[in-house]
Amino acid sequence: MTFKIISDSSCDLDKETLNNLDVKVLRIKGTDEKGEDLPEDLTNKEIYKRMREGAFFKTSQLTYYDYFKKFEEFAKEGKDIIALTLSSGLSGTYQNACMAKREIEEKYDIRVEVVDSLAASVGFGQITYFAGLAAKNGATYDEVLDLLKFLVEKTKHIFTVYDLKYLYEGGRVSKTKAKISSVLNILPILEVDEEGKLFVSEMVRGKNKSYKKMMEMIEERTTSDGSDTVFPVYADDIKVLDPLIKKLEERGHHKFLPLEIGQTIAAHVGPDIFGLAYLSENIPEKFKKFLG
Repeated sequence: MTFKIISDSSCDLDKETLNNLDVKVLRIKGTDEKGEDLPEDLTNKEIYKRMREGAFFKTSQLTYYDYFKKFEEFAKEGKDIIALTLSSGLSGTYQNACMAKREIEEKYDIRVEVVDSLAASVGFGQITYFAGLAAKNGATYDEVLDLLKFLVEKTKHIFTVYDLKYLYEGGRVSKTKAKISSVLNILPILEVDEEGKLFVSEMVRGKNKSYKKMMEMIEERTTSDGSDTVFPVYADDIKVLDPLIKKLEERGHHKFLPLEIGQTIAAHVGPDIFGLAYLSENIPEKFKKFLG
């Protein structure tokens, strides 16, 4: 391959998948309440456990230098670069990557394209996965960029969390909503808007109604026939996805790639989550040959 795809750890794809796709990942660092860095080998399950015990974590965005250093590594090999970033609506990472792009292109005779995913977690994972798979299967640099335009526009997220205290602490929901949710067992249905920002679109009572409401919303938002892979997301209990996957199968979906939510996004939404990313339209035929 004459080019490299770079993503970051908030895409929540596991190491095996990323290695298989030959996608390089920049790690977003986290800190605990004492301001101490979280070790690289800290597992997601350990993070969930500590959060359930009352711990809160913070994450720091990738810097200009993080990107410059990684870009230069491949620039020295003469390889063009496609860098996928966490949504600019949630982080300043995209702007930092763009700064590094300008510096690298002045110094080296290579192409660098920075793509704002306008997504996070499983949505970002969906975009990264399809781009990496296309490149692995022979898509050219420009064909991958063309595919990415489609993916960024058509990727949709929908999920719920059991406890709004993490979203409240992060300033994403009001104290009143967080209190009502806790007392009345009302769960938020969350989505990501066209600017890549997280918002609460619905409030429903209990898990069963949240499954049903999610499916109703997906039906309204997609013309896909179910032939493309759907990306469910969960924390440490994959069984929570069973009712959702069953409903998707009834609708005609048959390809799933479940992702475990990683530390970066869990720090902001909490350890109890389920949902999915999906495409609002079928992937165009011109890309199918690269995606199997």
